[in-house]
Amino acid sequence: MKSKKRMEEPFYACVQLEEMVPEDHILRKIDRWIDFSFMEEKSRGLYSNRGRPSIDPEVLLRMLVVGYLHGIISERRLCEEVHLNLAYRWFCRLTLEDRVPDHSTFSKNRHGRAGWSELIRDSFTEVVRQAIELGVVRGAHLSVDATTIKADASMDSLEPIVVELSSDEYLAKMDEESGRGGGSTGGSENDKGSRIGNETHRSRTDPDARIHRRRWKETKLAYSGNVLMDNGSRVILDVDVTEPSIHEEAETAAVMIGRSRFRLGITPETVGGDKAYGSGPAVRALIGAGVAPHVSKPEQGKHNSAGIFGKEAFTYDAERNEFICPGGNRLRRRTEHYHSRQTEYAASVKDCRACTLKRQCTRGRFRSVQRHWDIEYLERAEALRETKGYRLSQRCRKKIEHLFGESKEQMGLRRARRRGKANVLEQLLMTAMVQNMKRIVTAMERNTKPVASAAAAYKSSVFQSISSHITALWCQYRIDIENIDRMNYQIYPVLNRS
Repeated sequence: MKSKKRMEEPFYACVQLEEMVPEDHILRKIDRWIDFSFMEEKSRGLYSNRGRPSIDPEVLLRMLVVGYLHGIISERRLCEEVHLNLAYRWFCRLTLEDRVPDHSTFSKNRHGRAGWSELIRDSFTEVVRQAIELGVVRGAHLSVDATTIKADASMDSLEPIVVELSSDEYLAKMDEESGRGGGSTGGSENDKGSRIGNETHRSRTDPDARIHRRRWKETKLAYSGNVLMDNGSRVILDVDVTEPSIHEEAETAAVMIGRSRFRLGITPETVGGDKAYGSGPAVRALIGAGVAPHVSKPEQGKHNSAGIFGKEAFTYDAERNEFICPGGNRLRRRTEHYHSRQTEYAASVKDCRACTLKRQCTRGRFRSVQRHWDIEYLERAEALRETKGYRLSQRCRKKIEHLFGESKEQMGLRRARRRGKANVLEQLLMTAMVQNMKRIVTAMERNTKPVASAAAAYKSSVFQSISSHITALWCQYRIDIENIDRMNYQIYPVLNRS
């Protein structure tokens, strides 16, 4: 039995990192198809022309790519892994003798260097632009959705919002609260029974986070990560971080479309979304952004009892801004509901009392209907739901859920790494950029394989053709040799006798 003991071996000068990285390694594929040279030009304004030479910003970006690609959340551990892993060293352009940057360098760049967040945004945009130049992204048909990112803060960190008031304002507020019996509005209750909500409380550890709760889910502090995806390639065109609110997400969708059109030069035609983007303001914003909204219809409860005329039984008179009921009476504007963005129209009690269809129209003293302020846009969205393109967009829209699953399960997006909206946006940008790199590599490797096989087939066919031609020549040569031998066999005896 042989016993292997640890021995200090001399440094082998013949070792090359290029030979140590397998050809099918994901980092080698990313290095083959993604050009990181843009970092030098885009980060030039962030550094001074005096002082000690700094670490190459391309090295820092490559290290971040390694961390997000392999789910390494801690930057201290990332530096250790790059120090130990030869493939990571090769991808980060570090030799065996180079020293790996310290983990504090990332913190200094993130917090102490102005413009770092914008540099990450520019890097993400540059990768998307490369995908467009390579022909991976068309940008004609898009999908939009949002996912919840849990904040790095606890609900125990909530504290009431303190607003500085003058003495007169304070006395007026006290009089108002004493008149209505106190209390406040919010989303949940604490131990003392008072309501807690985003209007009344903030987290002292992460003030940018907001209280979020879904049905049958726990209440937590969270952010909303919005994603705009190209349907054909699953490449993420734009991202943004907002409050976990349907209204915020709907407005952000139009902003991302306009920003992608401006920065990337794409001309999107349609955008698919779920029922959260089917509200009036959301549809209006999407149409205003120049795209056809292929969005689901929001769920609406039944406001009428069985046997009661629905809203479709009433005719709207646009000239007089009134509704006409089935009995011929007119419903005039009564009030405006700013929260739901609807105008209420009501008939007079006298007309309803004298109407013969009152039992089929209402159980109350008079009948009222509501008209949405964005009804024209909602009707356009409703017409698009009957098209074939809408059904196709809804099928493609589900691909964005795959990206959310990948980012949360493999890249650590389920929870924010750091606190603050800017840090969460940086995390979302880096996660989306690495996902785009994987999509680009997959598409380009798939496209090059048929070319390689075709070239191999062509070489094989040429070789077979040359081989068969040589074989034919050789056979003809053998026949000629045999004929010459046969002729010599016949001629030599005659010559000998002569």
